[in-house]
Amino acid sequence: MGELSGAAGAWLGVELTQSHDGVPVVKLEGELDMTTAPRLDMALEEVTAAAPERLVIDAAGLQFADSSAIAVLVRWANQLGHLEIRDPPELLRRVIVRMGLSERLKIDP
Repeated sequence: MGELSGAAGAWLGVELTQSHDGVPVVKLEGELDMTTAPRLDMALEEVTAAAPERLVIDAAGLQFADSSAIAVLVRWANQLGHLEIRDPPELLRRVIVRMGLSERLKIDP
C-alpha cells in the first residue's frame, strides 16, 4: 500500500494483503502516532467502510505507538466485528491490557 509520513519525521509503512480465507491483513512498520494515525485511518477507509467481519493488524514491525494508535484501533474494533492485533510490541500489548481493552482488541499471541 505504501508509506505514510507525518510531522517531525514520523514514518509508517503499510502493506495491505488478504489471508487465505479473504480476511484483510494490514502489516505496519515504523511509528503509529498522532501524525501517522489519521493518515492510516484515511488510507484504510475503503477497507473499513466495507465492514469486513474481521480485520487483522500485523504490528510486529511497529517501533512506536501512542494513544492515537489506540484510538484508531478502538474505532476500527467498534466499527467491525472482530479486530485482531498480531505480534504487537510489548509496550503496546501492556497498554492495551492495562486500559482494559484486551477484550475489544484481541491480541495474538
